Amino acid sequence: GLAGSILGVTLGILATLGALFLLKVNFAIAIAVGISLLGISILASVAGSGLPFIFRSLGLDPALMSAPFITTAVDVLGVLIYFNIARLILELGT
Repeated sequence: GLAGSILGVTLGILATLGALFLLKVNFAIAIAVGISLLGISILASVAGSGLPFIFRSLGLDPALMSAPFITTAVDVLGVLIYFNIARLILELGT
């Protein structure tokens, strides 16, 4: 939700600036990193708040099932988000 969006924007800006000025990568790569971090933060927030309800509706204990599942899902989807955003911004494989 809102907290994930605020966190994502903040982390995205910091990651973009860090990539530009500390790592000295080109602008397109820095933007890809920042946008990816924004998307991953929002995804993590939504998954963290929504998946426990889904597990409960399936009759599973949300406290036991959600943390490992959310971490794994967000990690895998985060890599996919990053590579797809980088591919689109850098126009790779199109």
